[in-house]
Amino acid sequence: MDGKDKTLRKRNLYTKEQMMDFFTNITLPDGMISNYIEKDNYIEFVYEDTIYSALIDGGNWTEIKEEMFRQKERKLKESYRMKELEKQDSLTRLFNKEYTRQIIDEFLAASKPDSKHALMIVDIDNFQVVNENLGYLFGDTVLINIADSLRKIFYDTDIPGRIGGDEFLIFLKNVDNQEVLKDKAEEIYSVFRNTYTGENTNYSMSCSIGIGVYPDDGADFEQLFSKADAALIYTRENQKNYYGFYREIENSSSYIDTGCYEKYKITKTRAYGSNNFDKEITAFAFDIMSRTKDVNSAINLLLTKVRAQFDCSHICILENSINSQLITTYLSCKDEIKPDKSKFNNFVLELNDNTSRFDENGIFFINNVTAWNEEYEIDILKTMHIQALLQCGIFENGVLKGCVSIHDNEKPRYWTQYEIDSMVTITKIISSYLLKMRASERANEQLYKIKNYDALTGLPSLHKFKKDVRKLLADNPRQKYVIIYSDITQFKYINDTLGYDVGDRILSDFAMLISCNGTKMDGVARISEDNFLAACPLIDEKVLKDNILLLNEQFNIKQRSKYPGNKFIIASGVSVIDPAEDISVAIDNANVARKSIKNSSKTDCKFFDNSMKVKLQREAEITNSMEQALKNSEFIVYLQPKIGLTDNNLVGAEALVRWKKNENTLIPPNDFIPLFERNGFVVNLDFYIYEEVCKLLHYWINNNLPVVPISVNVSRIHLNDENFVNEIKKLVDHYAIPYHLLELELTESIFLNNAEAALTTMKKLRKLGFGVSIDDFGAGYSSLNLLKNMETDVIKLDKEFFGKGDMQKEEQIIVSSIISMAKQLNMKVLSEGVETQTQSDFLKTVDCDMAQGYLYSKPIPVEDFEFLMKNTYTNN
Repeated sequence: MDGKDKTLRKRNLYTKEQMMDFFTNITLPDGMISNYIEKDNYIEFVYEDTIYSALIDGGNWTEIKEEMFRQKERKLKESYRMKELEKQDSLTRLFNKEYTRQIIDEFLAASKPDSKHALMIVDIDNFQVVNENLGYLFGDTVLINIADSLRKIFYDTDIPGRIGGDEFLIFLKNVDNQEVLKDKAEEIYSVFRNTYTGENTNYSMSCSIGIGVYPDDGADFEQLFSKADAALIYTRENQKNYYGFYREIENSSSYIDTGCYEKYKITKTRAYGSNNFDKEITAFAFDIMSRTKDVNSAINLLLTKVRAQFDCSHICILENSINSQLITTYLSCKDEIKPDKSKFNNFVLELNDNTSRFDENGIFFINNVTAWNEEYEIDILKTMHIQALLQCGIFENGVLKGCVSIHDNEKPRYWTQYEIDSMVTITKIISSYLLKMRASERANEQLYKIKNYDALTGLPSLHKFKKDVRKLLADNPRQKYVIIYSDITQFKYINDTLGYDVGDRILSDFAMLISCNGTKMDGVARISEDNFLAACPLIDEKVLKDNILLLNEQFNIKQRSKYPGNKFIIASGVSVIDPAEDISVAIDNANVARKSIKNSSKTDCKFFDNSMKVKLQREAEITNSMEQALKNSEFIVYLQPKIGLTDNNLVGAEALVRWKKNENTLIPPNDFIPLFERNGFVVNLDFYIYEEVCKLLHYWINNNLPVVPISVNVSRIHLNDENFVNEIKKLVDHYAIPYHLLELELTESIFLNNAEAALTTMKKLRKLGFGVSIDDFGAGYSSLNLLKNMETDVIKLDKEFFGKGDMQKEEQIIVSSIISMAKQLNMKVLSEGVETQTQSDFLKTVDCDMAQGYLYSKPIPVEDFEFLMKNTYTNN
């Protein structure tokens, strides 16, 4: 055969699969693919002077040809990849030291003298701290992340490289001015500041930068490098975490080291970087923990990855529980193994007993459980079929908080140093996030408790109570429920007399009682001071009321046995919950019912009823009209005479308010004063009445009419105003009224709620010359205790001492005793609510000074009082 003929003809028959295998394993010359002849059922082609025949056994030659192209493309890509890897640092994938020098040298050789370039050497400050605290694998991961971040802040034309263990080189092409280099240096600092270096270390990442500029500092790589190195040395010695230009260094030549290039080396303390096992799993751990918002999900994913990477049976995290027991909080098992966290809790004892098993690096491992010498734990591990074990401790401030535990159930296993070091680093990454998460959980739990539970009693707060009751109603739609609102009457007095510590214990006792009682409370709460709520099913109103009264009386009896001489009266209001309304409505209604019996002298319970509902509606109407009523002068003064018992003469009057809506409608004070005291409008009304009384006294004086002192009531809300006494003085002075003609009445209950403020106000008024009296004396059970501290002109005995008929012997003894004591304290006594002559006669026998009541006169309009006053003085 001539040169065009082939010297050897070899006919082989190939299937499609054989053809693929053949072409995958040969290097195809360019253009060879098209050199074939296609026959009916085979193709013929030439390779290395051999003619091949290939049977197209159901195959498609076009498909075969396309696969041959793909194989060739893959081989070319792999060849290119390998060449690129040779240029790169094996850890960071930046250019390696030698290739970085090569391409910079080539670029500078072709650069024009008037062009501007810069070479930066970047050195991480104190990077050994990261390696020492978190391990070399973690340190390698930090370097990888720094390298990734550096790539992002430079142009593709710039040249970044890694030239040492923690040193980088950046070559910037075509730099216009020095300000650009300063900006780039600041960007590099930002990279280091934002690089994660562990949650529980005080180390803050920073760097120092030395800069050499072409052509001022050198025309080739070696010159530029030595100048940048000198600038770096100067910067590190004088100001770490900064950048420096060679041209700005004083005595710069002293920092030049001509052999400096060789001192930059990547020294590996062990095969980190060359071990793909270490790098891959550590990089994955760092990436998933830093990028995943849900820490629990991240940990579970990481454990699954680690278990698969280690080819082990299961991996778990054990954490210290509240009772110092290790419990399994995370668990990943092979698919064929059923996860059971409780089973893993069986092979750990109390945390303190496990601390000593970990070495100084926080490691504990067993290569072969059967050969281990701890018989007790061998039995536990064998029960779990564990044959090899590796644990890494989780520490917080040197205290063991748990561990990551990985197990092999299939065979004994020699744990390699690579595996141990990888687990140490992974554990440190996990623990940094896990401990931070647990601290956050504890803080959130504390906030939850503060929001949802009362710190003193441990009962739910109002917020949680409402939430719980809503759920209760939703879960039991056919059952009726009630809200019970209870408080301890005059609890402030208990605090003042027995002390706050005792008061706290009393509240805690009541909380415990309503939490565990026969009324089957389904929800309880302490909402403020001595106010408590409860929810329970309503079966029968009478039975429920009896149970509440029994419960409250049990509390009274128990507390009186602890603190003799005291009464513990509980007022409870009850309201049926309407599922169509918000829970707050039932709570408010129960509170209204409670307030209706709050002044009772004995423990009581009251259901919210229709009359109260009407009252609420009425109060809403009053609230809406009260301000306009004051402007319209609808509030008028009525006067009730005070009678001297020695001669039955008129000696004074008490000013009382009535609301005259129109000629035929007169609203009594009990219908609006309590409401005004709650909403604060009583301040406006009181001063309106004070001024009306001053006007009246001024009129009497100027018209030479008979004048008697008039007393006005002081609401407790005034005691919160430090300027109250001055405002009274200013008003009286304006109308030129002698101070003694205006008497101010403070109710006894004011002293029980704020004794100090009440006594202070009383002293100020008396010092100015105003008359002062204590109204409703004896209504509370603290009267005698307060009597010794009161500086008053008059005490007004409460009308409760005088019933509708004759006084009981016990009542007479008490009244006569109070009058006697008051006399000895230089106080006058006025008895309120006197309605019978018998009562009046008795009061005269015990030397009571004055009386007031329907026996003498009901409250009357001013005109009627003036008529009465004129007749009295005319007759006398």
